Amino acid sequence: MKRRTGTRTSIILCVTLVCLLWVASSQAQDYPKGPVQIVIPFGPGGLTDIFWRSTSEFMASHVKATIILVNKPGGGGVVGTSFVANAKPDGYTLVSANSDPLSMSPVFTPNVPYNPEKDITYIAKLAAFAFTIAVRGDSPFKTLEEAVAFAKANPKKLKCAVMGIGSTPHIILEVFNRDAKMEITPVPFDSGGESVTNLLGGHTDLCVVSLPSLKSHVLAGKARILAFCSPKRISDFPEIPTMGEKGYQKSSIATGVGLAGPKGLPPAIVSKWEEAMDRTMKDPKVIEIIEKLGGVVVDFKNGEGYKKELMTYLQMFKEEIVPSLPAKK
Repeated sequence: MKRRTGTRTSIILCVTLVCLLWVASSQAQDYPKGPVQIVIPFGPGGLTDIFWRSTSEFMASHVKATIILVNKPGGGGVVGTSFVANAKPDGYTLVSANSDPLSMSPVFTPNVPYNPEKDITYIAKLAAFAFTIAVRGDSPFKTLEEAVAFAKANPKKLKCAVMGIGSTPHIILEVFNRDAKMEITPVPFDSGGESVTNLLGGHTDLCVVSLPSLKSHVLAGKARILAFCSPKRISDFPEIPTMGEKGYQKSSIATGVGLAGPKGLPPAIVSKWEEAMDRTMKDPKVIEIIEKLGGVVVDFKNGEGYKKELMTYLQMFKEEIVPSLPAKK
């Protein structure tokens, strides 16, 4: 009798499992039935915003869905990322998975409301972008050396716009401060666009910002780039040196941009997006767009590969960067 009961239970479990797998497969085949919202965890006008608004139509064609981009800025990307981490895992609410809120903010900002390792389903890494250190066009600083010399002689007098505490621009400035043995005061904003606006408006003396946010102002003579935080010079501005050339190699921190969703996103839906993103990032038109934005299309990394990379950076920041920064007063 016990054997029959056990056999019957096993059969029921098997049937249930098959049904669940069939339902999941059916949902994935039907997906997407409606628009997909991709949250940009920064304000308009910055690197991430420009990247998604320049490439989303190509992504939409490959995944066969309408993509709606929604800006949810705050906390260096934490607010928007947290919103998606707590969303229903049905594939209709995704997020631009930037390295800032996923590998930096959890180290530098207390009480981040999500665990980047456990509360996020990573889909793919799409591109990497370098940053600039810039001043206004009428700034007395014509070179990086001149800005450093003034900052050393006048601690905390210079103010630098950055995109949120714990963001890539903020960490670049802090590492730059440490290595140059100076004190430039970071002033956080919700986006690269806001950083540039405040620089041009005279509210800050410098800014650490992506090239897309700044390029038109540089070409118009309203801003001047002192150095690129990149491994090599940028082809559009070959005369401008890199931070490494000036002796600040550790300030060359690029930001990764990818795609992610909440914990529990069905594997079949993740796979669908992975394939769509892979095809998108191989499109010559998309590659051209990213290169014009001052970025590079990286070797394609699926969700697990991108997660591993971000968690490695998180550990590095925790063990190497944080202990070397000056203690907060």
